[in-house]
Amino acid sequence: MKVKFIILLFAIAGYFTSCYDDKSNTSIKVINPLVIDMGGAPTSMSAFLLDTLEIKPVVYKIGSDDADLSYKWEISGNDIMPFVMDSTMTLKSIVSVAPNSNPYTIVLTVTDNRTNLQNYEKFSLSVYSNLGKGLIVADTRDGINTDLNLIMCQNFTESYTQKFDEKDNTILRNVYSTPNSGMLIEGLATQMITSVHDSYKRTLTVMTDHSVLRMDPYNYVLEKKNNEIFYIPISEDRFKPMCMMYDNSALYELMIVDHVVYARRIRYGNENYSVNLETSDNSEYSATMGCSIVEGYNYTSLYVYDELNGRFLKCPYSYDELQVVTQQAGGGPFDLNNVGKMNALFMAEGDANAIFTVFETKDTGKRYLYTFDGGSLYVTTSKALNMYDLTSFPGMMDAVGFECSPLEDVLYYATDKKVYALLLPGTNPSAFERYSVEDPNEKITSITLWRKGYQGKIKFKDSSSDEGYYTDWAANRMMVIAIYNESTKEGRLVCVPITNIGSGILEKDKDYHQEYRGFGRILCITPQTV
Repeated sequence: MKVKFIILLFAIAGYFTSCYDDKSNTSIKVINPLVIDMGGAPTSMSAFLLDTLEIKPVVYKIGSDDADLSYKWEISGNDIMPFVMDSTMTLKSIVSVAPNSNPYTIVLTVTDNRTNLQNYEKFSLSVYSNLGKGLIVADTRDGINTDLNLIMCQNFTESYTQKFDEKDNTILRNVYSTPNSGMLIEGLATQMITSVHDSYKRTLTVMTDHSVLRMDPYNYVLEKKNNEIFYIPISEDRFKPMCMMYDNSALYELMIVDHVVYARRIRYGNENYSVNLETSDNSEYSATMGCSIVEGYNYTSLYVYDELNGRFLKCPYSYDELQVVTQQAGGGPFDLNNVGKMNALFMAEGDANAIFTVFETKDTGKRYLYTFDGGSLYVTTSKALNMYDLTSFPGMMDAVGFECSPLEDVLYYATDKKVYALLLPGTNPSAFERYSVEDPNEKITSITLWRKGYQGKIKFKDSSSDEGYYTDWAANRMMVIAIYNESTKEGRLVCVPITNIGSGILEKDKDYHQEYRGFGRILCITPQTV
């Protein structure tokens, strides 16, 4: 009887529940899907560093004309910190990641902001470098920080294997900050050097008054900084970079930090500077400036100026010490080991392997040019050649820059308005104005002789040719003048042919001047040779 009662109870319950109208499924809302349509375009692609990358998908929500969608293009891979490249449907962004043999991954995330529904599309990006030989320009926009730019053109790039039309110019701007997440170089660059040998490590070294940065000039990604490029660390209070030099004969770089000289052999992939160099007689020294031998294997020595003792110190082929110079018999117009109390303003290789040094006296405020024979890397002897009192020449005491040439016995100097050539041969040197700026808002900030051989060409006027000009190598025959406009805050470079070797004549016809504009205040320049 009890069993029958239970069965009856279940039957009654089943009858009533079978009559219940279940409406739970009618409350489900259908969400229309998001579609990312590439129109058959590939999702694997390649680009050069600093190119503009564009990807144009068509994104829509099925059944909706007014969908509220948001977009995120994020790149990752190759040990970079992932970052967002764009937040619109069409990606348009500068390629700022370093070239790499492995591709990067870009993910497009589309979000329906009303439903939080998302869809994804993945892309593969291979990045290559198209940065090559040219001119590196360090400039500042704020007077505090530095960025780098690269000019590739006929004047600075053309070689036997790479031809350029005179109008075929490429200026890549912000090549440092772009691949370094927008980071600028803190401080103002004072000097730069590029080097490579034996197909080993390419390097670009950038110096400010308080830091040294090292990078590969094919991608400009910061690799090392300050003590990371010294075998033995320098204390922070003494880390005050002053000057860099380069020896193309012995293949060394030198750096003066807080008046002490450090050497770096650039062969066999060596990236770091050695311990500080001592003098051959173990005497104290205080180096302030040195000269570079940029081009050629003439085995002329590098020299540094020791302000403490008023003397020149010589670098031997081994670069294991700073040699005290032995003055050749017969003396000369000055003593190489005692020039007096002088501040060195300029030092470079001049005519016939002579070393030109411009000094300013500490007590009387006069300026002098001292020249001496550069000698050889293998001997300690040298000879003083000439001493010139520069003080009375026009504009000399207001000079903002100096330059000389291995091809002519001429000292170039510039005020903020004019460039002069001081012709040295004979008993009465004479200065002549060779270039001037007319805009009252513009000022010359530096002059630099292009010294790099078989890299870069320039046009010279020639009335006897059918074209009215001829093109030749620019080495030691092109002056690069940096100019800054105080009103527009624009810096520019003007490349001017030296038309008459020996007389320092700069081409006056501006049709033969090549200009490069759009920079901030130009701080320094250097050839990119690798």
